[in-house]
Order: sequence, then structure tokens, then C-alpha cells
Amino acid sequence: MRISFVNHTFLPGSGPDRVIMELSRRLRDRHDIRIFACRWEGEHVSKVSCIHPLGFPVPLPSYNLLKKLEEFDVINVHFYPFCYYAPLLRRPVVMTFHGWTDVPERGVSPFVWASREVIMDLLKLPARRCSLIVSVSRYLANKIRNVSRTVVIPNGVDLSLYKGGEDGGYVLYVGRLVWYKGVHELIRAIASMKMDLHVVGRGPELGRLLRLAEYLGVKGRVKFLGKLSEEELIQEYKNCSFFASASKWEGFGMPFLEANACSKPVIGYNRAAIPERIRHGYNGFLANDFRELKEYMRILEEDEGLRREMGARGRELAGGYDWDVIAARYERVFQQVLR
Repeated sequence: MRISFVNHTFLPGSGPDRVIMELSRRLRDRHDIRIFACRWEGEHVSKVSCIHPLGFPVPLPSYNLLKKLEEFDVINVHFYPFCYYAPLLRRPVVMTFHGWTDVPERGVSPFVWASREVIMDLLKLPARRCSLIVSVSRYLANKIRNVSRTVVIPNGVDLSLYKGGEDGGYVLYVGRLVWYKGVHELIRAIASMKMDLHVVGRGPELGRLLRLAEYLGVKGRVKFLGKLSEEELIQEYKNCSFFASASKWEGFGMPFLEANACSKPVIGYNRAAIPERIRHGYNGFLANDFRELKEYMRILEEDEGLRREMGARGRELAGGYDWDVIAARYERVFQQVLR
């Protein structure tokens, strides 16, 4: 098959772009693969021209891109607005749906938020013309199940890279520093614990979080590590005692899976797609509120044996998410839409 992957970006650290990269690496020996993007770093991709309508959140495909895509057997797109153009293509279009947050970020006006929801509702109309929608979680699939034919294929993890290490005696958070991710709650929880907190990621909340850590007297125990290379990130996973997130929304929850792959237990809220990553009491804990989150963090801090048991179970669960397995599932989907 000639398979094209399309996204508005192809950048390190982007979830959808990571999916494209991992699928391409595993399918290129059997198929002709091409990646199209407007912005990229590192990997070789095909440069395409895009149009940027005023006020629209992402660039839209140009006429030249649409013509090039007709040279391929299957088109796998990873950004929702492209579905607007699916009816113009005479090829099967499979959209991978990574979702959009249900929780407004700090500073977003109610008008802008309402307008965003209207735009997304309008985009559901052309999405019906896609051959198939791949949702990365059951939670997201339920949001769009009445839009088009939908299957669930989760994101994956490279088990040869993400594996167990030593217990370094610290709690780890990985993700953007935005309000709904709840890093401020982790800092409040760590104030009553002995362990340090390592925070990996960047975002507009950094200043507020630094001031909060200083106010609570834990500035020296909360380490903001910024953006890390994949090798550095894996070491953080390997050496942490457990992973914790107070995020109010996740469309998939990649850090939970990566931590489990490194044999580390995980803690998160019982919201959105997070329960699909955590079996309560098995590979981690699901909290219903901040009080429970804080208590589960204390339990794991004090019980090293429980951390090992839950981490081992998490590694076992992660085995079903190996990228080779996920790529094979995508391959079958691509073959099906060609029949």
C-alpha cells in the first residue's frame, strides 16, 4: 500500500506526531510511506503549502496538498479540520481522533470557548464522509460514535526503551503546565510528604507554580525540569517511585502508560480517559477528589512493597500497548478500508 500520514505539524513531543512517527517506522518495510506536514523538526517529511484563515486554530490543506494525496491508496489524517476536505478526495480517508479538552484553560474567555465548541460541532458534518475514524480511547469514541464508523486503537509505547529502573525516592509528573493539568494540586500534596516532586514539561503556569512552591515552603523539593529529550525522560520514569497527575482531562493519558511500562505505579483522577489507563488498586489508584489523591500519594510513599507490586502489574498491562501491536492494528484497518 501507499500510505500517507498528514498532520499540521511534525514536531518532537507532540502526541499525534509521535503516533505518526512510530507507525511510519514499523510500516515502512512493507509499505510506501510518506508524511506531510506544514511545520516539522528532525525527521524527513514532505513540505506542503497550507492556508491560514484568520481566526482558525490550525492551518488548512492547500489545493496542491489535496492533489498530491490522490497519489496514495490510504490517507491517515491526525487533525480534525482536515475532515472538512475528505469529500474532495477520491481515496479512503482514515482520521485518527486525539480529542479536544472538555476543560477550558485559564484565561480563555467564555465567548472564545463557546465559539470553539461551535466550530468543532460544524466539523462533525464533513467527518461523516471519512471512511473510518480511529479513536485513541473509548472515552473519545463515545463522543463521536454517531459521527462516522469508529474503531478504538490506543496509542502505544516502545517496551524496548521504556522499562524498569531503580526507585529514586521522588514523585514524577509529565505534561504541560496548564491549569487543568492540576500541577498546583501535586505541589500542595507534596507539602505534607517527604518525597520530592519532579515536574517535566513547559507551559504558561510555570510562574504561578514556582510562587506556590515557595509559598508552601517546598521550593527546594519541587524540581521543574522543563522539556527533556526522550532519553532523559525515560530516565526520569525509570528512577521515580511513582507517577502522579491531577489532570482534569486526558483524551488518552500517555504518561500513565509510559510510567507503567517502566514498572511504576500511577495515580490519577477518575475522569475522562484516565480510567482506561488505571485499574484502581491494581496498577495504581483512581482518585475522586483532591483528598483521595493526597491519601493515595501518601500510601505509595510509605509502602515500597506496594509500589513494586503495582509497578510489575503495570508493566504487564503495558505489554498490550507495544507499538508493534498497535501498528499491526492500523495496518489491518488500512487494508479494510480498501476493500
